[in-house]
Amino acid sequence: MRQMTMEELLDWEDNWLDRDGLDEGDERNAWLEEGINLYKQFLQLDPKEPRYAIMLADLYLQWGRDEKIRRGNYLKAYEILRKATIYSPSKPDAFYHLSFILASQERKWEAVLFYGKEALEKGIDGSKRIKLLCNVALGYARLGYIQKAMEYMKEACDLDKMGEHGWFIELYMDRIKKRVTEPILLKEPEEKRKTVSKHDANKVKEDAMEGKCVVLDLAGDEKYFYAYHDTVRLERKEAEILGYLIDHQMTSCPKHRIEEAIWHDRPVGAATVKRYIASLRRKLSQAMGRDDISENILVTTAEGYEWKADIPSIVLRKG
Repeated sequence: MRQMTMEELLDWEDNWLDRDGLDEGDERNAWLEEGINLYKQFLQLDPKEPRYAIMLADLYLQWGRDEKIRRGNYLKAYEILRKATIYSPSKPDAFYHLSFILASQERKWEAVLFYGKEALEKGIDGSKRIKLLCNVALGYARLGYIQKAMEYMKEACDLDKMGEHGWFIELYMDRIKKRVTEPILLKEPEEKRKTVSKHDANKVKEDAMEGKCVVLDLAGDEKYFYAYHDTVRLERKEAEILGYLIDHQMTSCPKHRIEEAIWHDRPVGAATVKRYIASLRRKLSQAMGRDDISENILVTTAEGYEWKADIPSIVLRKG
């Protein structure tokens, strides 16, 4: 099989990115597999470019619904990023992503700290520095060093001069302070997050199915939206976008802020967010049994999008 040139791969990447958010289920997995093949070829041509390794690792983490496959993909993602740190030891990006991947697995907190501090020392900056300081703080907290964790959280707060990352800092502060024995964080409108048991989380979902509220469940591997009319499964990116909008409900969220919060430093097609919003609206209409989603629930604003639901909206996240 002929090795494609860099120019050909970049053209393929543009076409592939333009199709993000178009498909679901098996077709979505086919799109992810195509991306995996694409970025493998990028790495063959240029193994020292961290961007390709980061994209490939992220695709492996999204691909596959079977638990055994996901576990194997996690190991692949880890190895891809670890190799990227060896090929480009002076660049912070692969170190940054390794710190978050390890934290998401709730293990190897010493490694979370190692890769996180390496990325900080190598000059990770801007939004990513603020988020990484929070992740390192979480690592210290899980190892029992609460005072050290609070020092890193303070540094994150000091860097966030405009308050644009307050939602992220608040989420991590809650994870640090409220992780005891209960596994789930529950966030209600105008209320601070609180830890709840799985039993209580299930009760909230039952309330949603009785029409008392709506619930976005981000705590498990599969993401679901619960409402009176139906329960619908969401693709990972759909769930993350909806979680961000509900966290900022009654506030217009600019498109570029959504891209930054969900995709971080990865490339995004010009129409990608719009396609995910369209898909979300269809699923919300099914779950809520309403045909006014775009007018009164998930509305388009001059800057981007806003969650304006007239019913209590609850988000469940992993603690």
